[in-house]
Amino acid sequence: MTRPTAAYRPRRLRLRDGREVTLRAIGAADAPAIVQAFERLSAESRYARFMQHKPRLDPAAVDRGVHPRPGRDFAFVATIPSSSGFDIVGAAQYVRADEADPTTCEFAITVAEDWRGSGLARQLLASLVRRARHDGYARMEGTVIAGNAKMLALARGLGFETRPDPDEAGVVRVERAL
Repeated sequence: MTRPTAAYRPRRLRLRDGREVTLRAIGAADAPAIVQAFERLSAESRYARFMQHKPRLDPAAVDRGVHPRPGRDFAFVATIPSSSGFDIVGAAQYVRADEADPTTCEFAITVAEDWRGSGLARQLLASLVRRARHDGYARMEGTVIAGNAKMLALARGLGFETRPDPDEAGVVRVERAL
């Protein structure tokens, strides 16, 4: 059973390429920066993340994303300073996979184009695994396009098992116990 989510203190992360980001919990004020980060993604990256062609983010989905439900959902953003205050260069979230099952959550990760290969995705997913465990989840799962070899390698490297999705060709399910 999940328990109420405790506050998450922001922390600085030095990535393997030497760059630094601040990892912190998402907040309602992040909505415009989330939209800007989405708009900077290539069409291919959008498809890999959402598994459909998505020209824009639905405002209701953005609103849900920046208002995680304590004990059920959680989202991190990785930020860097910018002339406008900050830019979001990565995000990771988990949500309860099935409202009837309080033990399993589903994750999603997005990393800005020019931050790929920096180790940011690994840091985001590892932090998300720890947070979900802390919040009382027993399993984490995700859905990955079969051609997304880097994401599949990352998941395997963090202990996720992979298997083809029996209901959807070209999709792989990744799962691990927490």
